[in-house]
Amino acid sequence: MRCTWFAILLVVVTGCHLRAGFDAASRSTGPLHSVMSASTVSRSDGVINLPPANGRNYALEAGFGNATFTFNGLLAVHDVTSTSFTPGAGYLTATLGGNVRWSMFRWKGLSPSLGAGPVRMMLLDRATGERTWGNGLRFGAGAQYRLGPVAIYGDIYREVVAFGGGAAQGTTALDGLTLGLALQP
Repeated sequence: MRCTWFAILLVVVTGCHLRAGFDAASRSTGPLHSVMSASTVSRSDGVINLPPANGRNYALEAGFGNATFTFNGLLAVHDVTSTSFTPGAGYLTATLGGNVRWSMFRWKGLSPSLGAGPVRMMLLDRATGERTWGNGLRFGAGAQYRLGPVAIYGDIYREVVAFGGGAAQGTTALDGLTLGLALQP
């Protein structure tokens, strides 16, 4: 029994990887875009807060697998600025999800891939603390170039999320180009 658990642990640990990146380009359409780009009024002092400008999207993906298929967990935050994590008016969005990624082939360190999986997006009203959840699907294609245990990657993705209520009720689409580094021992 111990040998079985040790073998499973060995397979999982040796196939682990971590990817971290930022969106070089992104856009959103639908109700979420309207909510994120609207001015808000602070309830405490009545000050008008302009929507965040030049917000960035960041993604962190960790998982395990072999050279062909990987199973990953995903955390992404959207339109992050220097004021996103401070109290005040406005909204913060984050995506949690999982995906399966298929690396089609490898050629001299270069490998294209396809990935897809379910996601859950949280829309947080920073003024009231109210959270609204949406369900969706994230899919994309990309490529990476491996240099030893480190790889440089780029992914083009589309995330479609449906909110059943709240400020962003309806279906929203997010598109982006993520660039980053991957650690693959």
